Amino acid sequence: MKVEEALELVYEFTIGNNSILRELRGGKGLNQQSYKLLIEAMKKLIEAYKDKSEVPKKLALCFVDINNYFYFNEGKYTEEEERKLEDAVHEISYLAEELFG
Repeated sequence: MKVEEALELVYEFTIGNNSILRELRGGKGLNQQSYKLLIEAMKKLIEAYKDKSEVPKKLALCFVDINNYFYFNEGKYTEEEERKLEDAVHEISYLAEELFG
């Protein structure tokens, strides 16, 4: 995966029309394929930007308050599903820290 492709995947799955967060809010659950691609893209970007002092502003915007987007109590998900969502947000948050740390 190229850096440009990784950036586009992160944009699409965090703030785009096919945002994972949008699907979760709509009660559609966590799309495992989209989630997997997001994680792969984030790992690629960690490698690409590890020695850089700056990242694209749009990339940083994707992760502003990302944790808050995963937490909502509207009764859309079972406890087991909520635990899986919590695991997903922890992994995304960890990778975001690696990317911007």
